[in-house]
Amino acid sequence: MPENNTIKRHSFQPGAMSIIQMGEQLIGHPSTAINELVKNGYDADALSCKVYFSSSVNSSESFVIVYDNGSGMSYKTLFGDWLKPSVSSKRKADSKSAIYERNQLGSKGIGRLAAMALGENVTVITRETKTTDYNWITVNREAFKEEVLLSAIDFPGDKISDYTSLFSEEDILKERKTNVNNRLLNFLKIAGLDTFKKGTLIIIESLDDSVLKILKEEHNQLELPGQSEPYENTSFYKALATLITPLNLNNEIQKELQEKKLINDKKEIATSKSKFSIDYGTNLLPDQDENEIEWLPVEPVPIQSAYDYRIYGKVSKDGDVSGYISYKRLENDIKEESFGLLQSDFRDKNESQANLFADTEVNETGEYYFDIRIYDIGEKDNLEKLAKESKLKSAAEFRSVFKNFQGMRISKNGFGVKPYGDEVEDWIELSKARVQNPGRNVNTNQILGYVFFYSPENDNLEEKTNREGFLENKAFQQVKATMKEIFSFLGKKRYNYRLLHGLGRVPTSKHERPDFEEYMSRLHHLDATPAIISYSEKFMREVTTSMDNIEESLSFSERLASLGSGIELVYHEMAQPISGLRTTKSSLDLKRSKINSDALDNFLKDITTLNYATDVLSELRKSLQPAIGRSRSKKFTPYNTFLKVCNLYKSDIDDYKISIVADQRLEKYEIADLEYAFWIAFLNIINNAVYWIKKSESPGEIRFCIEGDSLIISNSGPFINEELIDLIFNYGVTTRSEKNATGLGLAFTQSILSRNGWNISAENRKDGPSFIIKKEKNG
Repeated sequence: MPENNTIKRHSFQPGAMSIIQMGEQLIGHPSTAINELVKNGYDADALSCKVYFSSSVNSSESFVIVYDNGSGMSYKTLFGDWLKPSVSSKRKADSKSAIYERNQLGSKGIGRLAAMALGENVTVITRETKTTDYNWITVNREAFKEEVLLSAIDFPGDKISDYTSLFSEEDILKERKTNVNNRLLNFLKIAGLDTFKKGTLIIIESLDDSVLKILKEEHNQLELPGQSEPYENTSFYKALATLITPLNLNNEIQKELQEKKLINDKKEIATSKSKFSIDYGTNLLPDQDENEIEWLPVEPVPIQSAYDYRIYGKVSKDGDVSGYISYKRLENDIKEESFGLLQSDFRDKNESQANLFADTEVNETGEYYFDIRIYDIGEKDNLEKLAKESKLKSAAEFRSVFKNFQGMRISKNGFGVKPYGDEVEDWIELSKARVQNPGRNVNTNQILGYVFFYSPENDNLEEKTNREGFLENKAFQQVKATMKEIFSFLGKKRYNYRLLHGLGRVPTSKHERPDFEEYMSRLHHLDATPAIISYSEKFMREVTTSMDNIEESLSFSERLASLGSGIELVYHEMAQPISGLRTTKSSLDLKRSKINSDALDNFLKDITTLNYATDVLSELRKSLQPAIGRSRSKKFTPYNTFLKVCNLYKSDIDDYKISIVADQRLEKYEIADLEYAFWIAFLNIINNAVYWIKKSESPGEIRFCIEGDSLIISNSGPFINEELIDLIFNYGVTTRSEKNATGLGLAFTQSILSRNGWNISAENRKDGPSFIIKKEKNG
């Protein structure tokens, strides 16, 4: 034992860097930081909040403001609890706001650090209704990077009557370690935020380059026909929209569950007078008057009244599910039916579920609700119906709106919880189930849905420290397991409904064809007229021929896909042996001085052969390069692509004395497109040219030139049969006599060029057959 039987007590002394770690490293995407500041305004009983981004090429002029008209903070609060990271008065289970009795959203006390993840200087200006002065403080993030204890760091702050002087008076600017920002002062004046009666204004100056990059790239998105406004697709706007969407839905779902007698009392998240709205603004919006601020209301995610199927209800504290499933897929068959799932039933059929829901334990999550809408999004006629019901202009517009907000989301106390439905789209693993059985399962891209949680009943669902989702504790695992069962039940019901009404792909096998014999027998049985029977027989022959062609083209496409995979494998595998050969040559070069004169000639001959073989392999690898990474458009020179393809036929070209003649003007001719499409086109055209020149048994030539805006590949081989020249791009048309000739190469060439906005045609010219590749006029 220590002397005098005493043991000393010690404590941690946090370093200044701990604030940086908490502020920057605990907050994920910058939009999460903004959401945290907005939620603080909601907790302070604000009725509205404004968020504004000002971007600039000069980062020192950039800023973000978040203003809420809530209760504001007293001098004691700002310079007391606000300066104590991780201290929160909202952590009590029954914590409510003072005026509107709102369930508190913040609980970890780190929301105040979120702003430091955005920029260098953070200024908080706050005022209570009963005071005349504003309380303010400026926190400079750079101070926390010093190797000192946190207690040694301090910042300027006090009371002030006119807070705009914080950004203009030299003495205060020096204390705040910043410079005059005229952009900010001008904004505060124009926006009417140079004074306010109550609330909190947070200003973040000198934004991080990462934030500025996100703003610039996302606001530079093109506005496309049938799509929503570009700003609505930005991560900051979408995060705010996702945040507030469940506020109204929370009341709607509980009202329905009350009417259906599934619940007795609503879980109130605030008083009836509680309203909350967010306005978004940025100087990056096009066509803005520099002396006006365009505030854009943040609209909730449009959960459509239009849907094809809907499943909604509650999960009880025992883990049992009860609810309703609605059908609106067909206008003449709208109906709704109740359903129930016992936790004991789906526990018994799944071992992992059994461990989550042991007999001796209750559902740790507590009671919660769900509302999920499902859409047959892949059927055009249905999209048009959904667009009409949603009062949107077109199927394309509906698809665009739907794509922006599809997914399965989570709400807690009326606000959306990131990242579910956005960054983490498939948190219930629906895709995995769909792969195993596509017809009987839905995917995330067919859903608009929410799960609703509340405090204090669902507080076993614990948010991660970085406010990006829930910890994977037992409560959350139970939620995921239960939702999987709900979706499994829904998938089966939807599958049966679609099967009953002949919706979607009816055949059970991709090789199954309609029974034409049974159809003809049925026509005879119904005493159809000879004209109808004759027409039906003709039509069925055409259908059979078309299906044969499709099967053949699919078979060819599968072969091409396999070939593509093989080429990619060969391309990558060739790199190592080529490198090894070059290393070997270098090594042999170093050793040749040690070879005796009798063997030297043979040794040098072997090195030359080795060098030649290595160069041939290297050139072959370069020739295969355009077939790799074929999904990217980029600038390339068709002249080089043509020569790469010719190099693949080097052996035949040399053996049969075929000359390659290329227009020198093409050496500097570039286009921005998919090189792979041209590589495939050149491959098929040159393959045909080599084949027919070889057949002619005399030397020939393959020519590549440019005429106006057309690329011409011609050869000196035999003319194309004039009766077939207009058909050679059709599937199955070929004049080759070999058994393995498919007639699909040129068809595939036309298809891939057409998909990229190019036309290809053929004609016989004086010097031989020619293929003309030209950009489509509307391309």
